[in-house]
Amino acid sequence: MLPAFPIETDIVLVGGGHAHVEVVRQFGMKPEPGVRLTLVSTPVDTPYSGMLPGYLAGHYGFDDCNIDLRQLCRFAGARLIVDRATGIDRAARRVLLVGRPPLSYDLLSIDIGSVPESGGIEGAEHAIPLKPVPAFLRRWAEVEALAVRQDGMVRIVVIGAGVGGVEATMALQHRMRKLLEQSENKEKNRPGSPLFTILSLTPEIMPGHAAGVRRRVLAALRRKGIAVETGETAVAVEPGRVLCASGRAFEHDAAILVTQGGAAPWVGETGFATDGRGFLKVGPTLQSVSDDAVFAAGDCAAFYSAALPKSGVYAVRQGPVLAENLRRAARGESLQPFRPQRRVLALISLGDQRAVASKSVLASEGGWVWRWKDRIDRRWMARYGADLPAMTGAPAADPAAEAMRCGGCGAKVPQAILSAVLDRLRADPETSRTLALDDPDDAAPVAAPAEGSLYQTVDQFRAFIDDPYLFGRIAANHCMGDIHAMGGAPVSALVSVTLPFAAPGIVERDLEQLLRGVLRGLGEAGAVLIGGHTAEGAEMAVGLTINGAVCDGAPWRKGGARPGDRLILTKALGTGVLLAAEMARAARGRDVEAALRSMLASNDAAVAVLQRQGARACTDVTGFGLGGHLLEMLEASGCDVVLDEAALPLLPGAAGLLAAGHASTLHPANRAILVAACEGVVPHFLADPQTAGGLLAAVPADSAEACVEALRQAGYPDAADIGHATEREAEKPAIRLE
Repeated sequence: MLPAFPIETDIVLVGGGHAHVEVVRQFGMKPEPGVRLTLVSTPVDTPYSGMLPGYLAGHYGFDDCNIDLRQLCRFAGARLIVDRATGIDRAARRVLLVGRPPLSYDLLSIDIGSVPESGGIEGAEHAIPLKPVPAFLRRWAEVEALAVRQDGMVRIVVIGAGVGGVEATMALQHRMRKLLEQSENKEKNRPGSPLFTILSLTPEIMPGHAAGVRRRVLAALRRKGIAVETGETAVAVEPGRVLCASGRAFEHDAAILVTQGGAAPWVGETGFATDGRGFLKVGPTLQSVSDDAVFAAGDCAAFYSAALPKSGVYAVRQGPVLAENLRRAARGESLQPFRPQRRVLALISLGDQRAVASKSVLASEGGWVWRWKDRIDRRWMARYGADLPAMTGAPAADPAAEAMRCGGCGAKVPQAILSAVLDRLRADPETSRTLALDDPDDAAPVAAPAEGSLYQTVDQFRAFIDDPYLFGRIAANHCMGDIHAMGGAPVSALVSVTLPFAAPGIVERDLEQLLRGVLRGLGEAGAVLIGGHTAEGAEMAVGLTINGAVCDGAPWRKGGARPGDRLILTKALGTGVLLAAEMARAARGRDVEAALRSMLASNDAAVAVLQRQGARACTDVTGFGLGGHLLEMLEASGCDVVLDEAALPLLPGAAGLLAAGHASTLHPANRAILVAACEGVVPHFLADPQTAGGLLAAVPADSAEACVEALRQAGYPDAADIGHATEREAEKPAIRLE
């Protein structure tokens, strides 16, 4: 069935900030007919700032305070592009990205927060910035290790005495003390106390908060033994000491930078109107004052009527207004204003499970404030995870949209769209080398190699991700797998593309993204695209016919394995269950990202390694799973196999999802084929169908160790020796586990 409402408008959200996650949620709760939502963010898990101090202190785990954007986008039917924006081409209405082609938009919203600033401090690279938090925690682990080695006698200097710096200091002290107590229990040696010092360039900590609030927080810092040095402006960080404008120096084992965040440099380079600090100026409707098609929210925006504090509270409250205004802009309706609160409640963590409540001149403190804050934060997080409905209802079908679409050649993508895309690809140096379509002939010649034979294979599948570019890259890798499994080199390809019906501009965007992905995948293996066909249909799909050259006497076959040969697998298993679980919003986004990275890895380099190590038989592991393709190899070679179950590499999250009952739709059929060979006990990982999976090769036993090491050095970190071939004991091949 064709889409109920053809896509007519692309809304692109750059950044996974608090306002944007609310936009995605609201569009999921109530889809907007004819609108496609795309979120651009890296990483795939976005942190909730309100729970950051609790996470640093160890009160929360990672998943407690990070929103899984892939699961949220799956719920909303929105696309997720995991990449980082580097600029905006306003004339062409395109977002420029680090690792892929630009992304076109009709409406754009920016919610990227702020970026760490050194505050003009010389030698700031010797300090550890608090954000991004994952990078901070990796470096903080080294500080903790030093504290354990030195029995707690470490000196930590925190540069910045705003709420963020104060909360982080108390949280990190709590975290380190817990670690040292655990170390004490193990070593039976009482550790010393780490010394934390906060440097404040202002006469008071936490400017902007009432005096009563500051007094309570300052008292808490003193109780904890945290020194506060006010009126000290850090001007330089050296290994071992921080120098201040006053001439004082503070010795340290680690300096933490929690200075005021700044604007991303590329925002000012786009030509948008910005304030004096480089933040994007927006009017009352959250639109850029210089471009009605562009919106902004959160810390990266400078609100027109007031200098709002850089606080997640305002981003959270902007979310519903932003979502409504994006809907109205897509419909061509008038927009509504955002009215910021005059008084905002702030709940300030004190490291342990106590907090201070601050609103205007009012202040309260205690464990009950922490519990109150905890309930508020957990309830907010649940909106984007646990409390999301199981399914999003699709809009009612538009009979006219379906009835008017033609079949046959009438379903082809219009010539003008195809020509425009091909012209851009020919003009781009990055794609022109892989596009052998200069002459508009009806067919392309394919020359046989001077030595060896020309092999041909074909494969196709429907889209399993909603990112045309990544889908094109993965499709190319997958379809070249059969040539790689023969020990050959892909030479040329024909592509068949099906695109969902949409407005012409949307079709053109998607076709270009998809073909760029296909061309990149082919180009990484040295192949070129020589032709193809485009059509419209119910959903996106790609098929590729691959021509490859295989030298005489060199082609690998599935037969050829000998008893005693070791079986080498070049990639981890689990793409099938991860993709299936992702559709059900059961897979963690970061695990799906790991699966996508695996699928994007070409098998091309593995071929050379396996050839050098004397591989005697080979196949690629795809739809029939490891077990099904292994059976084909055993049948052709006349062998049985003993698999080392513990050695089988699995992608992160795959084992747990299989154990929980998640599986691809092809999994049961694959498993049924394996019942006899496995004597009725079929481990689920043998039946999991793989997309763009690795190669399975039989190599001489004395080459196995060197082969695995060479594969890992060549970019296949999960390559493993998974077992060995044995003499056939019965008429049918057997798979045994050890």
